[in-house]
Amino acid sequence: MDPIAPELLNEFNALPCQTEVHLQIPTPTNPLRLRSRLIGIEPGMCVILSRGMDQQWEAARDLIREGQSIVVRIVNEGDPNATIFAYRGSISKLMSSVGRWVVLDYPRNIQKISLRQHSRLPVSLPCRMQSESDSNESFKGLLKDLSLNGGGFISAPIPLPLTKRSFNLHLPIDEYETLSIKASICNQHLEQRSPERVHYGLSFDADESVKQKFIQTALLEIVQRENKTPN
Repeated sequence: MDPIAPELLNEFNALPCQTEVHLQIPTPTNPLRLRSRLIGIEPGMCVILSRGMDQQWEAARDLIREGQSIVVRIVNEGDPNATIFAYRGSISKLMSSVGRWVVLDYPRNIQKISLRQHSRLPVSLPCRMQSESDSNESFKGLLKDLSLNGGGFISAPIPLPLTKRSFNLHLPIDEYETLSIKASICNQHLEQRSPERVHYGLSFDADESVKQKFIQTALLEIVQRENKTPN
């Protein structure tokens, strides 16, 4: 295994406390997803996370044990390029004397995933566009690409005048959560392989913090679904 580049290690070690962390624990059926916060990183030694008390953590209680393999994805919320650090590790210790902490082994390999690497990132996520007009029409389709400022939505033709019309793009994350952002259609063309469907170019109409949160969450969902995490 190649050593981790020093620049990448420095970025990882500098992640601030309270940074959002998403965990996946493999099971014979579907992996369990947990949310946590970064307590701290001891370079070369360990990564310390908070242990949650919500329903998901309670369901995973029997799997939160020393030696349990785990997938770690840390969302750098302060980075406008929607950067995620990912690695596979294991739980080395559980602590409760100072706080409810989970101590993970330090990564042997790290993947850095960022939209800066892609002018448009190809994706395929079911979503829905809902008009903000009085009629409130809704159109199902696929989010086919994603950038820092917009994306591509493919669906059957939208039977509405699109000039100066605002929509809300709704992206289901799981059965409990839907991610939404305001968007407008800036261009359109027929899909070459499916001429009965239209590719709509979207521009996100939101302030930078809202766009950043949407992009990071969508990118995290892509990474989790495609399991893009190094061994």
